Amino acid sequence: MPVKKRTAIKEWIKSMGFKLVKSHLVNRRNTRINYYNLGNFGIYEEISRPEENNAEKKLKFISWSPWGEHFVVNSVQELSEAYEDNLALNPELSLL
Repeated sequence: MPVKKRTAIKEWIKSMGFKLVKSHLVNRRNTRINYYNLGNFGIYEEISRPEENNAEKKLKFISWSPWGEHFVVNSVQELSEAYEDNLALNPELSLL
């Protein structure tokens, strides 16, 4: 994912008021997972360290909901639409 998109997604998460609820390492400490949520909607950030044959750090964002729905987020627009859809389905569960 290009740096510009990563930065935009991180800024959107911050500006919306998502809170970091948990962070941990997996895969022999090669991957860090940061969980953020706002109300009943969440997103996690998966940061993988570079491997020997790949010098680039990998980063992806995955959206999730309490109903088990999840998908890889590729843009702020996708993330925003998923959040709005979540609010439309269950407005009473939102903190806003």
